[in-house]
Amino acid sequence: MSTESTATHADGETFDVIVVGAGPIGLVSAIQLGRAGVKTLVLERRATFSLHPKAAGIHARTMEIHRQLGLAALIHSHGTDYKGQFSIGWMTRLHGIEIGAVTVGATQEEKDLFNSWSPEPMAFCSQDVYEPLFGDALRQYPSVNLRMACEAKTIGQNEDWVTVGYSHADAAKFARARYLIAADGVRSPTRSRLGITESGVEPFGSSMSILFKADLEAYRAGRNYGIFWVVNKDIQGALAWGLHGESWAFNFEADDNDDPANYTPERCTQMIRAAIGVLDVPIEVGSILHWKHDQAVTDRWRVGRVFLAGDASHRFPPHGGFGMNSGVQDSFNLVWKLLARLRWGAGDALLDTYELERKPIAQSNGEQCLLNTRRMEAMGWLQKKPEVFAAIETPEGEPIREKMRSALSGQREQVFSQGQQFGQIYPAGALVDDGTLVEESSVSTYRPTGHPGARAPHIWLESGENGPRSTVDLYNGGFILFAASYGESWLAAAAKVAESVKAPITAFRIGGTDCRPLPGKPRWEDVVGVGATGALLIRPDGYVAARWRTLPDNPSSVLQDAMKAILNLSAQ
Repeated sequence: MSTESTATHADGETFDVIVVGAGPIGLVSAIQLGRAGVKTLVLERRATFSLHPKAAGIHARTMEIHRQLGLAALIHSHGTDYKGQFSIGWMTRLHGIEIGAVTVGATQEEKDLFNSWSPEPMAFCSQDVYEPLFGDALRQYPSVNLRMACEAKTIGQNEDWVTVGYSHADAAKFARARYLIAADGVRSPTRSRLGITESGVEPFGSSMSILFKADLEAYRAGRNYGIFWVVNKDIQGALAWGLHGESWAFNFEADDNDDPANYTPERCTQMIRAAIGVLDVPIEVGSILHWKHDQAVTDRWRVGRVFLAGDASHRFPPHGGFGMNSGVQDSFNLVWKLLARLRWGAGDALLDTYELERKPIAQSNGEQCLLNTRRMEAMGWLQKKPEVFAAIETPEGEPIREKMRSALSGQREQVFSQGQQFGQIYPAGALVDDGTLVEESSVSTYRPTGHPGARAPHIWLESGENGPRSTVDLYNGGFILFAASYGESWLAAAAKVAESVKAPITAFRIGGTDCRPLPGKPRWEDVVGVGATGALLIRPDGYVAARWRTLPDNPSSVLQDAMKAILNLSAQ
């Protein structure tokens, strides 16, 4: 691949945004742009969407985003329903000795707690299922052009345009746009072409994922674990089951010195049988996927008019499931800012807040996934001396099994990470700090707060015949102003400022006719930290942009100043 020095071609098409990559992050980015009517080109080098199950654990925070994009119902209807709980079990073999399990959402108390934190539960739907669904959703938007089997080959930019040369059916074509989102994966050619470096750790190992079909109901024995970790002298790995009958996946670490091509279907069949513990069970091997188990975050997320997102900008170990989930949230942060720049006259410096806000989150998520990975070593993962487990399936192996049981509590943060999902707060960026102290969440415990830079807390509202709805359901792609119970003056201020700054602002009074909180729940003012005349300004991505504890003398002026600061309008 080469880099062009020019940014225009006479035979090229013109778009507002080009998205390179039609994986989960590229598709979600394009759907947001399509909903806003932004002229968008999506280039995907593959001829088809993913065929291998990956990135199946969808966090509740990511599901909130999908809810806003009209995708949540699709995921729930096509995914796996674990009835509000999810478990990971450890055993010597599927048909072996049970060691223990970690479960989230097992009690009604936990389910009620999660319901108070978010209108969406976690979901389980693999990439091979939801990519085609997202592709169909994307095709509903006439402003978006999705082109499969089109590989980006060159890129160039100047002050006004970024130009991409791409191949289609052996023909060379060109397109230009105001901005480009590179969502082209772990080995991002765009990242390499732009010379962007990474900071991280060396790979833990070479991982293999085997998709297969088998009737394992007799050996599953009624256990609804999403993941069955097996540990024995012959094999250590994870059998993933998704309540889809005979469809399974087996993930394990390959020998560092072995060529991935040596893992033939026949060899993989024997390894799967060793994990099951039944050597004659019929196995039908499907796809075989090889990947590196490592962690890295790119040093730059923006080069001129090009932005990296998802795996192109970071990659983590899978323990905790923050890879795809972080990427969707990267996209949700970036796209509204591009829209503000294209449509609302926002200053260019707003786009710099993408890296400022999301890169530290990626670093934090990567560190937690690394910690989860190290804790997994106590459960036998990445054990380079399998003889350690020579006795694990015998009575003499009980001390080894008991040692593993004692390490189970350290695995809980892999599945109970709502504090990490909802509680991360941007200390700086497209926001107006109010000078108050931040109430921080732990990995597992989310502490709702209306502090600027925090994800705005959800509360349940009365909604007549259709049942309760969430404040999240009021988000509409623009800014939202929530005024407290005696904050009527904010509503007029929002209408006035929206006209002035040319950015959409929709205002609601919590406690008003359309926004009555459900009785018996904590007061919204107490949750977000404002008085009866205060207000919260929420960005299009659901994060708090500004907070006023009480009504100022001139709310219109104060709100307008905040909008100008957030959108970098002072430079216009």
